[in-house]
Amino acid sequence: MGARVIDGTGRDIGHVSDVRLTESAGTVHPGMLHLDGIVIATRRRSRLLGYDHRPVAAPWPLTALARRAARHALWAPWTAVTTFRQPSRLGEPGTLTLDRESSVLTELTTMYGHWNTTA
Repeated sequence: MGARVIDGTGRDIGHVSDVRLTESAGTVHPGMLHLDGIVIATRRRSRLLGYDHRPVAAPWPLTALARRAARHALWAPWTAVTTFRQPSRLGEPGTLTLDRESSVLTELTTMYGHWNTTA
């Protein structure tokens, strides 16, 4: 959480705001959690307040706040992460590098429908 995210062109595109875990449906390890991907807050001062993983329906002030906070957020599948660089000093965020440009990443708000139909 908080790690800087660098896209495939070397550009700093934001920080990890959240991760999405999915539950395994297999028979070998049923219920095991897997890292599905990361939510990237593209604004330096952006805080998604925990409303970035699903749409908020009510009350309306929270709905408006959640939509505003998540409108620039991006989704990257975990398979797109190529490296993690440890921070140089304790307490600082590390750095994740992706294998693709930010322009091909999915906007977080478009993932809501997919997650709600597959969950």
